[in-house]
Amino acid sequence: MVISAIYGPDQRDLSVHDAAFNWDANFDWKRLKVGYLKSAFDTPEVHADATDVQKRNAVRQAYDVKYGVSALDALRKMGVPLTPLEMPKFPFGNVTAVLQAEAAAAFEELTLTGRDALLTGQKVNDWPNQFRVAHFYSAVDYVQAQRARTLAMAEMAKLFADVDVIVTPSLGAQLGATNLTGHPAVIVPNGVRGDDAPLPENTGDGDAQNSGGPGTPVSITFLGTLYSDARLAAFARAYQQATGFHLARPRLG
Repeated sequence: MVISAIYGPDQRDLSVHDAAFNWDANFDWKRLKVGYLKSAFDTPEVHADATDVQKRNAVRQAYDVKYGVSALDALRKMGVPLTPLEMPKFPFGNVTAVLQAEAAAAFEELTLTGRDALLTGQKVNDWPNQFRVAHFYSAVDYVQAQRARTLAMAEMAKLFADVDVIVTPSLGAQLGATNLTGHPAVIVPNGVRGDDAPLPENTGDGDAQNSGGPGTPVSITFLGTLYSDARLAAFARAYQQATGFHLARPRLG
């Protein structure tokens, strides 16, 4: 319903393509070729020289791996052949600063009027400070980042050359990559962590790195080719119907 309302040009952004969004809940998703980011589902290794923070992060990631693996098993039970893939060897993270610049441009009035001070999150990585810092992003850096972004688009096009959908955990290199290239993503519930789940790095409301822990939900992400939002959503709907995770509720309190 949301995409049906917002897709297409609005006469304010002339870069928007007039691509159709034809939702069909009965789309034959079995026709889709599906891949998965193989190494993203591996248990992370802990190196001897890792810091305590890195070790704790690895423990949390290792705990969550089973939920991703179970998603792959569920897809296979649905009759979905899965092709192993890997993310392109491209420094996507070095280009994502351009996204902060674009966000800052969208909310420029908030920054220039000082109304960003009304927002409760004022820590280093909170949006108000990211917007402020982005105003110091040079024009040369922006142009070079956009050139690199074009190369990133070409790399992602190669990744999708033989598949229509890619399955991946919801965090990782794909997150910044698809934000840069515009590939659609659908994130759906994939279970609830057990009582034995390791605590997050921080546990206070509003703290950074405070997600996870016992009784909290996990998710799985489906990526699609450009302008394939409708059929990607139909595939995600089929996964939800097969697993029922969207009906589970995390424990409160």
